[in-house]
Amino acid sequence: MSVNAALVDEIVEQTSRLISLDVSRIDPDDTFAELGVDATLAVEFAHVLGKRYGITVEPAVILERATPSGLAEFVDQARTGK
Repeated sequence: MSVNAALVDEIVEQTSRLISLDVSRIDPDDTFAELGVDATLAVEFAHVLGKRYGITVEPAVILERATPSGLAEFVDQARTGK
């Protein structure tokens, strides 16, 4: 599935804010584990994404999708119902 590049960029930016790392240092295919996202941060991130996109995001989804690109696919699917 091809996801809109702007959505991937938004997820990368949200990740950057979450972990306080310059956005230029985050690759959309970096794993959240590599970036230091643990279960506690996943809970916070799920809340932020839920508010931002008006969807329900379980914290486990953050870790299951593993990368900003994968998470962007989930957000896209949740918003479009596909």
